[in-house]
Amino acid sequence: MTWPNSQAELAPAAPEKSGEPKILFEGDSPFHRVTVLERDGFRMLCLGQRLSSPQTRVSIADLEASDVEYPGLMLLSLAVGRKNRRILMLGLGGGFIPGLFKRHLSEHLLTVVEIDPLVAELAETFFGFSAGGNVELVIADGLDHISALPAESCDQIWLDAYDGSGVSPLASIGFFDLVRSKLVEGGLLTQNLLVFPEDLLVRQLADVKAVFGHDPLLFLARHGGNAVAMNLNAQDGLPRAKGELVEAVKAFGTDVGPYDLLSEVNKLASRYFYDRWLLHGDESPL
Repeated sequence: MTWPNSQAELAPAAPEKSGEPKILFEGDSPFHRVTVLERDGFRMLCLGQRLSSPQTRVSIADLEASDVEYPGLMLLSLAVGRKNRRILMLGLGGGFIPGLFKRHLSEHLLTVVEIDPLVAELAETFFGFSAGGNVELVIADGLDHISALPAESCDQIWLDAYDGSGVSPLASIGFFDLVRSKLVEGGLLTQNLLVFPEDLLVRQLADVKAVFGHDPLLFLARHGGNAVAMNLNAQDGLPRAKGELVEAVKAFGTDVGPYDLLSEVNKLASRYFYDRWLLHGDESPL
């Protein structure tokens, strides 16, 4: 497979000087600039020109180890959601979360939709991802794929798709309406969002609330600037008391790969966050 303006083959490059990033791959797909690099003991996949904000960041010594928080927060969906067998995930990145499904969550069926074939190829070459078993990979536009699905065909839909600027091209009221039609009653929408810029986050949460009818259950990463929002396709919302969430995690299982889901529960956004920032917009607690 040949890509325009590619600056490297799919193989590790010679080491860079000490202290500098080591570029393993750099090239342009039809969708964005794609870079794989290593620095400070981590291997990273970056989309667009922002090399400081990788989509995937894993330990070079152990590709199952990562210091990125949001995957653990997204995995909470399996414990919190009422139904969790058929999961649709939009956005592959380096394949870190799908890899956890394949190794640790074999009872859950995950379909991953990725628009960029180059990203899929790099995920396999540099991050150890491979489809098969309970993990299916579909190379397609996420909107086209989800539009073609039968109604009520997914237990959960996870949105982790970003363009090179760090903005999800799928976040809109129309898209959330479409998502809700594909979820079963009691199904769950989970989104990985960026906390900054704040006005974008507030707008995205307001749009999803307009469709699902209640505030999302929101978790805030302590580092990295990510938030994970969950919305239930039901008249009532998700449990918001920490004790209820802890019991749900214990019933599901506390550990998934490198993540302790009980620790992730502690990142639940406070009532202060909802009342003072999201609802009134007068002050950010971050």
